[in-house]
Amino acid sequence: MLTLIRDLLAHAEWANAVFFNAWGKSPARDHEELRRRMDHLIGVQEGFLRILTGEALARPAEQPLPQFAELVERAKANHAALRELAASLDETAIAAKVHVAWIPDTPPGITAGEALVQVALHSQHHRGQCLTRLKDFGGEPKNVDWIIWIYKQRPAARWN
Repeated sequence: MLTLIRDLLAHAEWANAVFFNAWGKSPARDHEELRRRMDHLIGVQEGFLRILTGEALARPAEQPLPQFAELVERAKANHAALRELAASLDETAIAAKVHVAWIPDTPPGITAGEALVQVALHSQHHRGQCLTRLKDFGGEPKNVDWIIWIYKQRPAARWN
């Protein structure tokens, strides 16, 4: 399970980097909808990182929507932290129970491993939405399917 979790997170980082590179070259670079959705994706990653590292979880203060460059930097930082966290885990650690504070009545049986899978799948969900909208706004989306990443021999993320 640990290998799969690390692979899912590595794929998510690679796919997010591919998306950000395509988005940054598109006429939609400053599009509010894409910025809002990616801010949400990144914010959820940050929330799960706090839960999984034992940091205090507080509702973020209302702030202006971040610009593209800030979103890229936050995404890179999150993925570096997720990579470091995943590398430090063992089977006992991924079996530890966690509480997802923003989900009402979270069942007590959610494990750290399941939370990390949620991070990867949540990213995939919103990245897919953004890739569709990127095309609608004149950008050139890329295929970031899991199987493409496997076929390409699991490349590392290239953020620039």
